[in-house]
Amino acid sequence: MTPDDPLVRHYLDQSMVMRLATISARGNASITPLWFVVEHGRVLASTSAATLAARNAEADARVTVLLDAEKAGHSEIVVRLSGTAEVHHGLPSAQVMARFAAKYYLAPGGLRSEIGHARQRPLRTRYYAQSDAVLLAIEPTEAELVPLPSPAAPEEPYRTDQQ
Repeated sequence: MTPDDPLVRHYLDQSMVMRLATISARGNASITPLWFVVEHGRVLASTSAATLAARNAEADARVTVLLDAEKAGHSEIVVRLSGTAEVHHGLPSAQVMARFAAKYYLAPGGLRSEIGHARQRPLRTRYYAQSDAVLLAIEPTEAELVPLPSPAAPEEPYRTDQQ
């Protein structure tokens, strides 16, 4: 499957949050949920330069994006995109910002969600004020469908008082 496959485009259209997997300079893995838009085949996400996602993408451009098409309902399959990320310091262009606004604030339920989370606005403002903004521009090179593991039978909880 390729990144321009119709099924991949469907997942990109039906997903609101991507999970971005990155690797640090020391080889530690991290997964960060991010809002995103798609432009010219690239997946764009804006975040703070201080986040693990931004720092890791600068250290190692290889990234993986997981999409589960949550707008289409529960799925037992995710799309995994592998590719490379470029880190652009500064705010996204006005055109890209408008695409984020249209997807997340002007979409049905978007404004209601923002109002419902208004108390978190100062926290979000402080979080993003920690450092300059960056735009992650991800160029997918591979795509594959990955089945989610089936729910396992409950196991006995881990105990620290093993005898």
